[in-house]
Amino acid sequence: MGGEPGTFEPGEIIEFLTETALKAKLYENLKKYELPDYLLYMGAEGANNWLALDASRTFPVARNLKTLLEAKRSALITYLPSNMNLLSVGVGSGEKERLLLEELVRKNSIDSRILGRKKLLHYYPLDLNRRFVELALEKVQDLPLLKKGFVGLVETLPTLKKHLHPPLLYCILGNTFCNYEPTFILKLLRENLEPEDLFLFDAHILSSSSSSFSSSETAKVCRAEERFLLEAYTSKENAFFNTSPLLRQGLESKAFDFELGLVFVESEFTGRLYKTKKKLHILKETQLQIGAKTLVFKKGAVIRMGFTYKYTFDQLQIILKIQGFEILKTFQGNFDSRSGTNLLVLAKKKI
Repeated sequence: MGGEPGTFEPGEIIEFLTETALKAKLYENLKKYELPDYLLYMGAEGANNWLALDASRTFPVARNLKTLLEAKRSALITYLPSNMNLLSVGVGSGEKERLLLEELVRKNSIDSRILGRKKLLHYYPLDLNRRFVELALEKVQDLPLLKKGFVGLVETLPTLKKHLHPPLLYCILGNTFCNYEPTFILKLLRENLEPEDLFLFDAHILSSSSSSFSSSETAKVCRAEERFLLEAYTSKENAFFNTSPLLRQGLESKAFDFELGLVFVESEFTGRLYKTKKKLHILKETQLQIGAKTLVFKKGAVIRMGFTYKYTFDQLQIILKIQGFEILKTFQGNFDSRSGTNLLVLAKKKI
């Protein structure tokens, strides 16, 4: 475990976003026939539904990334200074952050004894769901850390600056990086990282680009990866997670059809890349009650949903370079010709 035994201060939680505000965002987005992915995680039900999906055997994406981090954390920690604090964006249950903090606390404890100083590290979990922030803090209550959690969206990062102590390891784990437009998230990070800060993210990636088959073997591998992605993302567990916010507002299970596919999109940086495309097709007139407000969807209405990019390693390298980041170290899981592979990336902002 590392560090000193015992139970330490649980840490305060600062709210920049309330559940009432999230419900207002749900209403405003649905008026535009949109349901962004971040709204799937709202409320106690959203937290429970994500934890159930993450534990499901039919949706192994985030779980496999945790396995990669477990295997590589000892090697990863050698690239981090012993005084590095940790900020996790979209922390979820905080299990992966616990793995990192164990190593950081151990390294800090050793260096503190050698240098004759005592310095506690800071831990900052950020999530839009207060329950996730609470879980993340509970996960590390036995570690000697100074803890402060934040309830808010990723756009809250500039507001957090006055609460943070550099140097910071900014973490976006659980394949969450792939749920953002890359120009948006990397610009936001670049504007907020200090010169001594580092950025760590993970991603489930594809082995090659099926937009340019060079052999029958390459084509076979790409088709296998496509099948794996469709099986995972169209599973009944994932379909329920994606539609549960509307089911809670009164949408009947027989009143819609959930569509998920893989499409190629053109990127100004990398050419063609894979992206999931999700839609809800309304099959009969439906009324949803969101707080005190009512929305009516006619038969035939289509609600556009969130997405996940599926990059290759080469595409990620290009995007990071163009957006002003330098890769310091990468760790890859074993390549599987059926399901692609998993990647862990440590980077810093170019000065």
